[in-house]
Amino acid sequence: MATGFRRIVVGLDGSAHSRRAAAFVARLTAPRGGRVTFVRVVEPVRMPSTPLLPASLRAQVAGQAEAMNRARRAVAQRQVEAAAAGLGRSGWRARGIVRTGLPLAELLSAVRKERGDVLVVGARGAGAVTHFLLGSVAEAALKHAPVEVLVVK
Repeated sequence: MATGFRRIVVGLDGSAHSRRAAAFVARLTAPRGGRVTFVRVVEPVRMPSTPLLPASLRAQVAGQAEAMNRARRAVAQRQVEAAAAGLGRSGWRARGIVRTGLPLAELLSAVRKERGDVLVVGARGAGAVTHFLLGSVAEAALKHAPVEVLVVK
């Protein structure tokens, strides 16, 4: 597989399945010039509509939402840096990026920006109800990605 793919984008979400996807890529032989970009998408915590609250409380809620977003981005940054460092030992040039937004849209945007040859994602195995309500990033990537998609379970 590695002979056909030089630029791999790996979507991380903090789950065991995404860690397995990263480990799978680490086992591949790195081709000359092979590079992997780990992408972690953080969905922002949005402040609820609070028009009836006093301005001081609205500001406090907004501040807490922003603090949560900063903390989640910091955790995500550590995850992609750790994944990239681990992969660098296996011969790949690797880096990690954190994006904010909707996971599928941001992953596909990263694939285009990085000129990826393949997108690797883990399958979370969400239950039927969760899948129905939220969908599956892996399943949507299979349908919409501009490149081949490898789903690791």
